[in-house]
Amino acid sequence: MKFLWVSNAPRAASGYGSQTRQVARRLMAAGHEVEFSCNDGTRGDGEWEGALVRGSGLDRYSRDTVREDVARSGADWVIVLYDPWVYTDRTPDPFAGMTNVACWTPVDHMPVSPALIPWLFDHSSIAMSQFGHAQLADLSARLKADKGHGFPLTYIPHAIEPVFRPTPVSDRFGKPFREAADIPADAYVVGIVAANTGGIHYDRKGFGDMITALGPFMDRHPDAFVYLHTLPVGAEGISLPVLLRMAGIDEARVRWADAYMLKKQTIEDEALAAIYSSFDVLLATSHGEGFGIPVIEAQACGVPVIVSDFSAQPELCGAGWLVSGTKVYTPLKAWQFHPDVDDIHDALRQAYVSGDHSAKARAHAEQYDLKVVLNRYMLPALTEVQARFDDRKPI
Repeated sequence: MKFLWVSNAPRAASGYGSQTRQVARRLMAAGHEVEFSCNDGTRGDGEWEGALVRGSGLDRYSRDTVREDVARSGADWVIVLYDPWVYTDRTPDPFAGMTNVACWTPVDHMPVSPALIPWLFDHSSIAMSQFGHAQLADLSARLKADKGHGFPLTYIPHAIEPVFRPTPVSDRFGKPFREAADIPADAYVVGIVAANTGGIHYDRKGFGDMITALGPFMDRHPDAFVYLHTLPVGAEGISLPVLLRMAGIDEARVRWADAYMLKKQTIEDEALAAIYSSFDVLLATSHGEGFGIPVIEAQACGVPVIVSDFSAQPELCGAGWLVSGTKVYTPLKAWQFHPDVDDIHDALRQAYVSGDHSAKARAHAEQYDLKVVLNRYMLPALTEVQARFDDRKPI
């Protein structure tokens, strides 16, 4: 079969990009043909590992070009890895009338946002978390009761490559990452790995909450450092240096990812594994996650995590701490989560005095190993897709 994959480009240094690379490689290894339709600003057509990469359109989500990408590709099946509400938000659905479309759907609200319903009602869905599967199954049942039919649904979690493991030294740095980043070997390192793209009015990753909690923690523990794997000021994000100063955090104890390499998307997974391996804890208390790849990547490297007790995060936390909070109503007309800053601070204090969680963290992450996910979830789903393809030719 031929698949058109609609998401961030396969070279993109994002969660969407990493999953695009992983799944596409496995589809091609299984003998399927794959093309890509980008929605992340990739300009012009190109090539990735022998597959055609169709560049983005002028619209932010490539809604102006994706329908023609589908037609030109001649694909049997279209897989969308993105928030489906963008395709029906004040615009005609570019996939209207296509019965051969499935979306690997992020669900980071409770219940599923009404903004997703127009798209989901007409297409198939693949849940990427147990939380998302439960929310989507409930929505499908309600749609079936109200309108006579729901929508096809299956569950395939995101996965990580085996390269994510304890990595004392990587080829990129040629030495332990702490030494490369001028962090004392005996420092206590809190890592934050999250894209600074949420905008000043909607800090979904929770940078404000995390940095506010870090202020008194780092004041109490002079050996504590924070590493931020993100841009200090993103294209649509907030100014993190300002937040750090407001929290009273000494910039001498702050380390940043190489901004040039982040912008160029040239940080390899092996180098990222070495960065994770330098942490004592990953802090990731966002307001809602469809999955949350860094939480699993960090645990695969033996690092415990601090996450919000909401959306997909609790199921991903095998070694670490859950942070309480309150519900927040968002513009998508459903609930997300505002973590309690005092609870984040308490979790940091508990992590500081806790023992070694590396074995427990790695054991939990093993269920998201790419080979496990491929054999347990992805291949059975492809078998089902093949059966549906054999039953009827898609539009």
